[in-house]
Amino acid sequence: MSKIIPTDINKTGGLPAELEIFVGAEVMLRSNIDVKKGLVNGAIGFITEIHWPNFRRAQMYGQDIPSVTVNFGNNGVRRIEPISVQFPAKRIYGTAERRMLPLILSWAARVHKMQGRKLFAAGQAYVALSRVKSLDGLLTEELDGSKLTGKVPCNDEALEEMDGMRNCRPPSVS
Repeated sequence: MSKIIPTDINKTGGLPAELEIFVGAEVMLRSNIDVKKGLVNGAIGFITEIHWPNFRRAQMYGQDIPSVTVNFGNNGVRRIEPISVQFPAKRIYGTAERRMLPLILSWAARVHKMQGRKLFAAGQAYVALSRVKSLDGLLTEELDGSKLTGKVPCNDEALEEMDGMRNCRPPSVS
């Protein structure tokens, strides 16, 4: 199969070949299910229940894919069903199809997954910027330090460091 099916999840419609799930697992949606209800690619929640096909638990078959109930917080508790996605196979093999839950495990949502999105949690920008190992490839647009901390002013040294990053100055050493 590795000669036919791409191993890069981004080339298989966002669906992994395998997904190990359990109640309590933090997961991220990999497709838009219902945009109006907030069930969009990148939505994060916790699995609260697994619904086995034909009420079987003891005897599962390779083609059996359960549905799951996921608590998406403000976007509610929703049942997620398996979906089918077609994508180009490698070389001249034509089109392949994968049927899977449109989920991936999401214990840590990395900054690159948040690309192009607005900040949603206090300290999120600080955490993202504090992980930068080099200024190569770093691009921040419309960075306003006062918006990074909310209504309470933050540490002046942190603002100076962010300003230095914006202006390509090396960070100050204490």
